[in-house]
Amino acid sequence: MTVTRTSPDLPLTEPTDPLAAALADPEVRQALSVIVANAPDLAALVLVSKSLLGRSRDIMDNVNERVEYLRKAIDPEEITRYLELRQALNEALPTIEGFLESPILRPEIVDIVGRAGEAALEAERRTASAPGQVGGVLALLRQLKDPQLQETLAYAVEFAKAFGRRRMLGR
Repeated sequence: MTVTRTSPDLPLTEPTDPLAAALADPEVRQALSVIVANAPDLAALVLVSKSLLGRSRDIMDNVNERVEYLRKAIDPEEITRYLELRQALNEALPTIEGFLESPILRPEIVDIVGRAGEAALEAERRTASAPGQVGGVLALLRQLKDPQLQETLAYAVEFAKAFGRRRMLGR
């Protein structure tokens, strides 16, 4: 740096060195103050970065191994089926939500449907091995004396009436 004095009592003239000129700028001095104040953090950041860069090959090899493992472990056909199922579910979502919000899933209704299913299985078992023969109209009328059949028919009649009322209200 070249500094000239015009007289011993006069201050230094403009510096001709670019570094001295940059240090004279207030913005540069402020930036340097921030750097000096954060020097420990910057040093730690440099060490971590250096370590990370030094291990980058190992990290990339590890990532590549995992990607290769996933490529071998996942069947592309399964992914295609999953995506098709997801699309079908998205299209059916309004229907599914309507079903979930409907009263059909109330515990007492689920219980009734469950009992009806059990009765259907029992009837299937009884008639599958030997087809049931009811006989004629008179034989059917004799069956009406059975208290269980009377109770079930009363239930079916009340169900039909209630269902008919709700259908009329829904129109």
